[in-house]
Amino acid sequence: MSDAAQVLRCAKCQKSVMEAGWIPEATRDGLVQSAWLPGPPEPRHFFFRMPWKKDERIPVRAFRCPKCGYIEFYARPA
Repeated sequence: MSDAAQVLRCAKCQKSVMEAGWIPEATRDGLVQSAWLPGPPEPRHFFFRMPWKKDERIPVRAFRCPKCGYIEFYARPA
């Protein structure tokens, strides 16, 4: 379902339609979109990097209420 087709009401105040957005992560390559990955994190000690499979990555979208500021996160496959 596209963001334009979604009509999400605020779960806290029930008054406003949520605004679609995203939460950036700062990396040495610049800003990237946050993502959801299955399972627990498995940190490596070399430069604190964590292994992940590109096909398991699901971008995280954020929806914000313009009235009360409440934010909900969704991770939906493309």
